[in-house]
Amino acid sequence: MNHSQSVQPSQSAQTESGRFFQYLAFALLGIVVIGFAPSFFLRFFTEEAPLPLYLHFHGALLTGWFVILCLQASLIRGQRRVIHQKLGPYLMAYAAVVAVAALMATLNYVGRELERGFTLASDMGDVNPLQASGLPFGEFAAALLSFNIASVVGFVVLLAMAVVWRERREHHKRYVMFASLSIIAPGLARISRMVLETEQGPLIPLGLAGLVLAIVVYDFLTLHRAHRATVTAIAILFVLNSIAGLVALSPLGKALVISLA
Repeated sequence: MNHSQSVQPSQSAQTESGRFFQYLAFALLGIVVIGFAPSFFLRFFTEEAPLPLYLHFHGALLTGWFVILCLQASLIRGQRRVIHQKLGPYLMAYAAVVAVAALMATLNYVGRELERGFTLASDMGDVNPLQASGLPFGEFAAALLSFNIASVVGFVVLLAMAVVWRERREHHKRYVMFASLSIIAPGLARISRMVLETEQGPLIPLGLAGLVLAIVVYDFLTLHRAHRATVTAIAILFVLNSIAGLVALSPLGKALVISLA
């Protein structure tokens, strides 16, 4: 069956769906704004060292993506579908720049910390105790690099699927939302720093699980089953993060860190 020939949900179902995904989009934007307020948005008012220009670029682009997500979700809820669709190609180009900037920030992480005088053997408690402690910087960096790269890959793959399934509205919005979920962990990590004074706690996995569960519960409440796109997106992210975990613990992860040192 051609995608465009599929049966669409009723108008009332689409309205309810639009409301849910709009609220979820604003929740993600809230996580980013709250999480990065001390270290990015309000950094001007602190005594912290200035950020490199590329991190300002990355932060602005990432925030912009979640603002755009809210805009697009609001257009759908407001039945402004034509405008939503016309913006699509430009936003996919923007997403590509977001992905490149995220990779740039990730791949510069090791060199940025080594320039501060630390080594791969330095304890994370000395490098940044808010991120971890009792762990060599090299091991932490291998994990951070692996999972960050996996999140960017997930972002790109799921957005590509959203484009392929753009005529199937319920598929499309779920793929876009899961793509955005794949890059929300840094925001949760910053909130964890504020609440628990460390990123090594339950807040990040619980936050991610809660966001995913919200979509699954919504599916069961409205469809009495998990939507196929939800299952597919969860499977993709699970596989990518499983691979990232294996790479982080393997010689490949160590080699990646050394290559960036």
